[in-house]
Amino acid sequence: MGREAGEDMTAPDSRSPKTHPPDGMKLRLLGPVGIWAGERFLGPATPQQRSVLAMLLLHAGRTVPLERLMKAVWEQEPPASARNAVQGYVSGLRRLLARVPGAELSTSPPGYRLVLDPARVDLPRFRELVARAHASDHGLASDLLRQALRLWHGPPLAGVAGGWLRDTFGVALKEEWLSTVEERIAIDLRLGRHHEALMELPALVGAHPLRERLVHLTMVALRRDGRRAAALAAYRELRGRLVEELGIDPGSELQQLYQRLLEEDDPATELGHAGRSAGEPEDVPAPPVPAELPADLVSFTGRGAELARAYETLRATESGGSRICQITGLGGVGKSSLAIHIAHAVAGDFPDGQLYINLHGDTPHTRAAQPAEAVRRFLRSLGVADAAIPAGLEEAAGRFRSLTRGRRMLIVLDNARDAAQIRPLLPGGPGCVVLITSRRRLASFEGAVQIPVDVLPDREALDLLRAVVGEQAIAAEPAAAAEVVRLCGGLPLALCLAAARLRARPAWSLAVLAKRLANTRRRLDELRADDRALRASFQTSYQDLQADPQGRAAARMFRLLGMLDGPDLSLSAAAALADLPEERAQDLLDHLADAQLVDNYLPDRYRLHDLLRLFARERAEEEDSLPERQRAFRRVLHHFLATVRTITHTLNRGSTWRLEVGPADLVQPGVTLLKSQDAKAWIDSEADNILAAVEQATRTPVAGEVVGLATSFAVLLHERGNYLKQFHLAELALVAAEHMSDPFYLAVAHGDLGWAHIYVGRPDDAIRHLHRSRTAFLRAGNTSREAALLDYIGVAHRSAGRYDEAITHHLRALALVGEADNRLTHGAVLTHLGLAYQRAGRFAEAIAAHTRTIAILRKAGISAYLGLAVGHLAEAHRLAGDPGQAVVYYRHALDLHREAGPIGEFREADILWGLGRALHDADRAPDARRSWRRSIGIMRGLNLITAEERHALESSEVPQTPQAIERQH
Repeated sequence: MGREAGEDMTAPDSRSPKTHPPDGMKLRLLGPVGIWAGERFLGPATPQQRSVLAMLLLHAGRTVPLERLMKAVWEQEPPASARNAVQGYVSGLRRLLARVPGAELSTSPPGYRLVLDPARVDLPRFRELVARAHASDHGLASDLLRQALRLWHGPPLAGVAGGWLRDTFGVALKEEWLSTVEERIAIDLRLGRHHEALMELPALVGAHPLRERLVHLTMVALRRDGRRAAALAAYRELRGRLVEELGIDPGSELQQLYQRLLEEDDPATELGHAGRSAGEPEDVPAPPVPAELPADLVSFTGRGAELARAYETLRATESGGSRICQITGLGGVGKSSLAIHIAHAVAGDFPDGQLYINLHGDTPHTRAAQPAEAVRRFLRSLGVADAAIPAGLEEAAGRFRSLTRGRRMLIVLDNARDAAQIRPLLPGGPGCVVLITSRRRLASFEGAVQIPVDVLPDREALDLLRAVVGEQAIAAEPAAAAEVVRLCGGLPLALCLAAARLRARPAWSLAVLAKRLANTRRRLDELRADDRALRASFQTSYQDLQADPQGRAAARMFRLLGMLDGPDLSLSAAAALADLPEERAQDLLDHLADAQLVDNYLPDRYRLHDLLRLFARERAEEEDSLPERQRAFRRVLHHFLATVRTITHTLNRGSTWRLEVGPADLVQPGVTLLKSQDAKAWIDSEADNILAAVEQATRTPVAGEVVGLATSFAVLLHERGNYLKQFHLAELALVAAEHMSDPFYLAVAHGDLGWAHIYVGRPDDAIRHLHRSRTAFLRAGNTSREAALLDYIGVAHRSAGRYDEAITHHLRALALVGEADNRLTHGAVLTHLGLAYQRAGRFAEAIAAHTRTIAILRKAGISAYLGLAVGHLAEAHRLAGDPGQAVVYYRHALDLHREAGPIGEFREADILWGLGRALHDADRAPDARRSWRRSIGIMRGLNLITAEERHALESSEVPQTPQAIERQH
């Protein structure tokens, strides 16, 4: 480029600052790609490495996914070794870039990120100089543009592998170069330099014979040189080429210039709009001012944060380039409505007009608009006659950029399919802004602001329903209205379709609608009206996945995710579900996230909207066999069970017997969590998912896995103080055990349900289930749990206030278990006996029992429960009237607990609460309140108390002991 095309190589004006780094280290995209020291090429040596470098430079400062780098090297289906190869290319680039001051190439999941000074890269330097030229007077602008064009050393992205990079980015870069050359020549003509222009224009016209702007400039230069006949001949030659090759006439702007020359008009106006200075005569008709926005929705509600961000972006005062704002979200979330609402709000800021097009990227049963069709439509809107619209996409896109350059326009590209569909529709100047809606995140547009759109919160969803069906209907049935909002999942399209169904059937009430939507098998059938249906909206995104092998594998992952009822899924659980390595599973999940079919709302965690889950489940039942679905479900249960067993074995030695409940051989290894903090986080994040999976599987062939999982996970929930979840899990385990009719499983399930009943305040129900557990164990020939069950029955009696019965059962349990046989069980029974003595007011016996427990645990080296035992001893001393000794023991208990590093903070909250009571009894009220506040904070963090309860507890001088702690004593 540059030299071959007749670029002016004169030196820049001294007013133009030098932009090259002082050490001469530069990186080039505008010509042969590579790293240069002066004019010496340093590398990379291979086209493949140059492709990777080019992608990183084109997206400098941003993460480039590994898949994009692979596409840059191989274009189509990459080889099996592609990942390793790219990693090798990156490693080599790091060595090269180490010679570039300030450059840093880092791993940034899911790819790599290159950070460096933009002044070292030719493309940003070029664009900076062009932007400065736009803001300068003609004399300086010409010099700045010359300096910018001197940065070009040939066709852009030369020397890279394949053609994808050049096709995707090179075409637009070439257009930038040519538009800049045209702009510089137009300015030179304004400055009277037509002789210089005539030296380079013939070569440019020869290289681009159908480029109307170049012929326009040639005609002006010839007329100013006094060669009117040659100018008219240049027009006729162009027209002949256009008619012969494309069957069209030149555009209206060129025709008008030709007509003026025929009439011997004043050539001072010949440059037209693009070359005029302010205040010069205007004899060309004003271009049309399109106003194509669809009507704004009367029912639009909410979206305050998204609106604020869009307004800030679109109304920004800086003008370094076309401002692009992209709205993304799943189908039916209201992207188009939001974009149109935004466009109407800012339309007044764009006096040259508003263009709008629905690209139908995800419209059911409708072909997506082709870029050429869209460009032609925009050109017609800007006043270009059909006959003057270039047939080729590149020429038409160039004409569009020329017509929008220097204008202030708003361009709305609604429902876009992909970046390739959008790229030709981007304007050519800084005064325009572009608002895009798409289900896919389009990351290849430099500087684009992403605005993700989620479902509506309940209040805004109810406002939307109210706007459609009316205030009177909502006021008459507020509970039913809230239920409709819940069943629609806050999805605006679903709410609008449900409301349309209601309006079309006057006999229906909101309660009738809610009842029909409650049927999960028919919910998607209900969400349709006229030619619009929610299922069809989802189907479009799903069908798009089938275009390539990666998409088909992602579609399978989507179907499998829909089988699970849990609120979300971790990467490791998804990998187990699909029977894939985690790296492969992550690729597929990322593919689904880009298609807005899953929400990657936290690192390595994914979730489905409820209505998408129903759709995915429909697809699974249609496309995957029952045995295949059962195997997948079994894999995820085994993943959970294996992980729970690992945590239990590591952190709760007293419950290792539970590891033998359920299948011995697991098809998935689970997650290895070496730190207690990781185990706590896993328990909290997976509790609801495990409950949902257990509930799903209670009456299936994997009921044995259900009982095993519930039995192992129950103790972990108990350690976290999650008694209600523990209780629900135990109820589900009993349903599964009854389905199996196995005495051992029934014994375990009744025992766990009895244990859970104690901690939700139902001691008599607890005793009934515990006795059933004893009976079932005996029927199964198992007496190993007899002492523990008697002990639990004693705890239930203590909870009911029957302390004598409690003590009797604890003593019976104590007689069955010897210290040498099971020191942990022995210690537990003694602890519960001590607590029963405390409740009965027999403090000396309580202190003796707790002291024996501590001795047993120390002798056995069991540190996990030692802090809790010392805390019980402290409470016994407090109740006995010795708060000072209680404070000493409580502080010791806190230290022991923290040294042991147990599963949960709930024990710490228990000890801190007791310490607060002891400090209060010792007349140390400020210290007591500090200890209580720390305990309250932990309990709130574990969701054991509500925000209102926290406020009430912290506001009280002597707060009442919360139930979660009271049941421990």
